[in-house]
Amino acid sequence: MNKSRDWNVVDDELNRKFKHLQELKSSLDDQSAELLLQNKDQNQEYSNDINYYKEFWRFYILNEMTIKKVNELHSQNQKLHELIAEIDKLQQELHQALSYRHKKKNRRTSQEIEKSFVCPYEKCNKQYGSDVSLNLHIKLKHDGGNKTDREKFAKMIIEAQQNGETITDLNINIKFPPGYLDQFKNQFMLSQQNQLNQERQSIEQD
Repeated sequence: MNKSRDWNVVDDELNRKFKHLQELKSSLDDQSAELLLQNKDQNQEYSNDINYYKEFWRFYILNEMTIKKVNELHSQNQKLHELIAEIDKLQQELHQALSYRHKKKNRRTSQEIEKSFVCPYEKCNKQYGSDVSLNLHIKLKHDGGNKTDREKFAKMIIEAQQNGETITDLNINIKFPPGYLDQFKNQFMLSQQNQLNQERQSIEQD
């Protein structure tokens, strides 16, 4: 949305506008009534006791004041319509925003998903569109655990081999995918070698 407004402030502003409108209308009604009373005997015969020149200017001034009040009332009414139009616009924008939020997300069909993640187990040709789906399949269908479990147990096996410990003593209850241990071992050894190189460089710089 381009701008937002506190709806309580809008309500207060509308109430003030309506109140001012009513006050102006009441004032105009009072002045109109006064003019009618003053002009009720306007058809009476000419009287030497009345200063018609003075009366003319008095009525002229009252008429100008009335016109001014009418113009002010018109201006206030126009501002009120502008405010109502602004509120309508904000309500439409709010409705569009809520409609967009609740709009149902279009999901791809199974045929539209590119399934490039293939199950590594023998005689299993399952393919998936994401690594998450593949790992869930491995855990549920092949007892291969999740990705975190496989990495944890593979690291335990490699460290046990390095320390000359017996692997059978480890409590490992998952079935690794074919070639997983060799691949993880290579990555693990490479990571350790990089760490040693970094430590060696740090010592040489000191």
